Amino acid sequence: MMTAAERVEAAASFQEADRVPVAPLLCGATRRVKGVSYAEWSQDGELAARCQLDAQEMIGFDGMSPFLDLSVEAADFGQEMVYPLEDTAHPNYDNPLIATPDDYLKIKRVDPTAGGRMAEILKGCDVLMNERGATVPVMGFVYGPLGVLGMMRGAEKLFVDCMKHRELVLEAMEQVTLTLIDFVKAQAATGVGSITIDTLFASETIMSEKLWEETEAPFAKRITDAIREAGIGVNVHNCGKGPYMDVQLKWMGEPFLLSHAYIPHECETMAEAKEKYWGRVVFAGNVDPPKYLFMGTPEEVRQECKRQLEEMSQGGGYILAAGCEYPPNGNLLNAVAMMEAAELYNPYQ
Repeated sequence: MMTAAERVEAAASFQEADRVPVAPLLCGATRRVKGVSYAEWSQDGELAARCQLDAQEMIGFDGMSPFLDLSVEAADFGQEMVYPLEDTAHPNYDNPLIATPDDYLKIKRVDPTAGGRMAEILKGCDVLMNERGATVPVMGFVYGPLGVLGMMRGAEKLFVDCMKHRELVLEAMEQVTLTLIDFVKAQAATGVGSITIDTLFASETIMSEKLWEETEAPFAKRITDAIREAGIGVNVHNCGKGPYMDVQLKWMGEPFLLSHAYIPHECETMAEAKEKYWGRVVFAGNVDPPKYLFMGTPEEVRQECKRQLEEMSQGGGYILAAGCEYPPNGNLLNAVAMMEAAELYNPYQ
């Protein structure tokens, strides 16, 4: 029987393993294994990592991440945060750091190791690598520069600013990107095997391909170049509807692993996407978190996983995964059901 690391490496090499790797993307939900509050979990990187370790041991999924939430980087730039007792941490939407277009000029490069929330991610990386990194892949995480700015400005206002005040947005993205490159290097130094960059804005639901290429794309390239220069793998997460697969490959290189919730915009089905991009992209997805992992029964989850295994698993290059983070308050039995499906409907035996 393969280790999780061997299983994922086979998938990443477009080979068939002993079974398809499984990634429920359990993050905030892992706090419930230890019975701690979301507020405690989201502010303590070591505690979050210990919750991840306990959940992985209990459920057996094939990858771990120190990910906390999408506000980590923004908090270190000075964005005021809210830490709900039993829900995801988020910016104080009534007090955005970037209140006017001129405020983009306030954004300056920060040190990700200086004791803020990014430093908590680094603590989590260390714990996960030291405790189980030899047998279970550990994946770091950075939010793309547009996403980070969105946490400090608001996505709708940022979108308008990309068209009306682009030079100011680009200046702020430069400072954010310099910080994210430092953050990537610091995570790589812990020994993680790959780092995920979230490029949510590169999707039909957010902006056009042209606008993404004119704004975030060159900065995303620099970040993924830094990941590869560190000698580790590149993962891309995009849970927007209709992610621009072809454009992201153009800018961020190949192969990479795509963690996704929806079919790429240039394809009609996932089977078409698999055929078109096999050998260039490892697909990780795309079990719908609200529909199946939060609202569904374990049997409904197993049947949806069976369908996806039949459609996507041939020839490797596929990880059965949640389309986005596992619902923080979802039933953990549905994560177990994903693991059961990979065993029950194993296409490689």
